[in-house]
Amino acid sequence: MVVLSLVAMVVVAPAAAQPAEPARSVAWQFEGEAAEAVIEGVAQALSTERSRHLLTPQDVEARVRAQVRPWPSCALGVEPCGSATALAMDALGVELLVRVEVVRQARQLEVNYEIVDWRGAQVSSGSISKGEGREAGFELVRELFDASGVISVESEPAGAQVWLDGEVVGQTPWSGQRAVGRYAYRLILEGYERVDGHVELGSGEAVRLSESLEELPGRLRVLGAPDSAEIWIQDAPMGRAAELLELPAGRYAVEVRAEGYEPLTQVVDVAPARLTETTVTMANQSSLLREIDVAALVANRLHVSVGGELGFHSSSPRQTRGNLDGLEYSFEGWSEQGRSAPRSRRTLGAGGIRLDAIWEGELLGMTLLSLSYAGGGVNEEAELWTRPGGGSVVAEVERRELISLRPLQLRYRMIWQNLVPHAEAGLGVNWERLRARPVGSEASVILSQARAFWSLGAGVRYHFDPRWSVGVSYRTEIYLGREQGAQHLFGVMVGAGIPQIPGLSPQPPEQL
Repeated sequence: MVVLSLVAMVVVAPAAAQPAEPARSVAWQFEGEAAEAVIEGVAQALSTERSRHLLTPQDVEARVRAQVRPWPSCALGVEPCGSATALAMDALGVELLVRVEVVRQARQLEVNYEIVDWRGAQVSSGSISKGEGREAGFELVRELFDASGVISVESEPAGAQVWLDGEVVGQTPWSGQRAVGRYAYRLILEGYERVDGHVELGSGEAVRLSESLEELPGRLRVLGAPDSAEIWIQDAPMGRAAELLELPAGRYAVEVRAEGYEPLTQVVDVAPARLTETTVTMANQSSLLREIDVAALVANRLHVSVGGELGFHSSSPRQTRGNLDGLEYSFEGWSEQGRSAPRSRRTLGAGGIRLDAIWEGELLGMTLLSLSYAGGGVNEEAELWTRPGGGSVVAEVERRELISLRPLQLRYRMIWQNLVPHAEAGLGVNWERLRARPVGSEASVILSQARAFWSLGAGVRYHFDPRWSVGVSYRTEIYLGREQGAQHLFGVMVGAGIPQIPGLSPQPPEQL
């Protein structure tokens, strides 16, 4: 019936229309109660080549309306006419006709097919069995036309092993040509969750798969610690040392705490999907000198310390200036036995506080900021010069204050057990302020000056653990200029290590 209808439609078409010959196509004829599902599978399997295949009567009607071929030569009496099927195929530009019969048997679909060429002669025939009509459609296209497409597989990270239908085909990124059909794929990469899925490939189709692999957690075991020891990470208890800990892969500062032992912190790199073992040696609390984990100490890049400082200052503050009651006062010199000695010096002592912020590596570092303040009573006589007038007056220096700023000092340190000696050098500037009361006056004049200096220092820190420490230091500061002087400083500091600076450090907050 289908073939006769094709012939009828061609015969009634006007002979005057003579368009260019269309591309040769394939016509399909389906029979059976489950044919619709098979047609759907065939249509999807053909994919990009679907336009060349006439699967339904609607496809045939659309071809006839769109393109009208010239009258066959046999209809003009030039040569004998063949069968009705041959006439219809030639009129439609069809090269092959595929007859398909779908028969349902129990839980299987038996699909019988026959291929007829443009002459009406049978080319081949066969039969396939599948559980579903859609699956049968894919298998039919694959068997008849050897149809294929391209599958591309990518993963993040790359390097995953690619499996297709239980067979290893390569590593991501991978691309290969495969016959049309439905494939089960699997991606396997050590340290990451396995990925499973399915993909359907049509004829001439290029399918791209992209998968993001999830990292598997790692396991950590701490050896050498008492069984009762507790494991702490990021100030949170994680379990006992005898237990196996499961952690996301990454770097951790692992702290081990046990009664009767000093806390110990050790940096550990936990690998994904693997067992990581680290051995610790804990020291009794009575031991002052003990081993400390260098990596954990170095991990605390920023070290902030605060403490007290005692300084002895030997110089002549001849550049100090001040104003009182319309007069300008300048320091002329210290008085010795009632007489002025312009170039004489006094050694003055003063106590104060100091703050340091230091960025350190394992050996080299830099003091980003060192700021100190010192002040104290003096009660020494000095001679001041006044302007205008050019006279000198005797005054009693009541108090001296000094603020020192030392930016960008270069440092070198060594790590020996839990002692960290260091040396540093750099430049700085201080602001000196004297409060002097001229003899016979009830008011005091404030004299001030700023001076640059270069400094050398040394010290040692004692670490209770990789973060907390106490230290002592000595520093000498020599003033630049014609009238040089020096200041000697002794300090006692309490410090804390900080593993990261918000916005500057690449480590996430939960690690190190």
